Amino acid sequence: MPSIWGHSFLYITLNNMNPIQKTLTLTFLFTFGILGSSNAQEKDTSYWKKATEIGANAALSGTSPNWSAGVANNISGNVFFNALRNYKKDRISWDNILKINVGAISTQLIDLNGEKFRSTKKNIDNVFFDSKYGYSFNKPKWISAYAGLNIQTQLLKGYAYSNDAIGREIRTQTSSFMSAGTIVPAVGFEAKPVDWFYSRVGVGAMKITSLINQKLYALRSERTIAAVDSGKFFKAELGFQLQAGVNRNFGKNKQYTLKANYLGFAPYSFASSNSPLDSRIDVGFVAKVSKYVNFNYTLISIFDKDLAKPGTNAWQNSWIVGLGFLYKI
Repeated sequence: MPSIWGHSFLYITLNNMNPIQKTLTLTFLFTFGILGSSNAQEKDTSYWKKATEIGANAALSGTSPNWSAGVANNISGNVFFNALRNYKKDRISWDNILKINVGAISTQLIDLNGEKFRSTKKNIDNVFFDSKYGYSFNKPKWISAYAGLNIQTQLLKGYAYSNDAIGREIRTQTSSFMSAGTIVPAVGFEAKPVDWFYSRVGVGAMKITSLINQKLYALRSERTIAAVDSGKFFKAELGFQLQAGVNRNFGKNKQYTLKANYLGFAPYSFASSNSPLDSRIDVGFVAKVSKYVNFNYTLISIFDKDLAKPGTNAWQNSWIVGLGFLYKI
């Protein structure tokens, strides 16, 4: 794989990880390294379709000290890494995608004593890995049986914020890598009538929710987090997996790219489940301004009642809108 595959990105992320995080992240990268090198080993490279993107967005906003609506000086930015490695030969297909997106916003504030301080919070932090091995039918050829694996988590620690007596922030850790995270192996059927659209129904799927950081129970003063009880590291549910996705370039010079993906899980016992249909929606839109500069919008929306406290909205949304740098390999 090219050396630019992630030098700066790895420096930013691996520096803030514990050994478990580093091991699993490097496992992801190693997997895609194998996929990339196997491309060169194939006599006919048309069997492989690959794409790699590395990018960053940044934004600055501010006011003068006498701004009547209140003083605010913000710095925000994110870095992201997307890699796709798809293999197709005869009736066999192997599709793989890895998406990593980390961003933060830093705001200058003033406490009750009139002293300035800076508050920095992450506004997006997500790892999404999906791998699917398929074997197509004779008729129609665009329908196949598949076995797949989906992993979702975050890279860095997450916090809840409150204020002390003088207006300074106090933060309490609420989440970390694979805490909570989900691992979903599934088998089922996939329909892919065109290159830019697919849909899957996993008739046999297992959603494994992980809570490997046991310190969170004491930090949050809770006995159950994401439906995983204290003292346990995992909770498993059997059910159905639903998935559909669009990845299409359009425009006169194909300067626009739209990517959208839905991923759902419904337990077999959905009638008695606290969260009968867990859903995740990913939307990404990119408008190319020049070879390396683009306008982009990213949305991650998650519905999972197990992640929300009773009586609160179970929808969680994280989005980024920005003008940034994009390098494609």
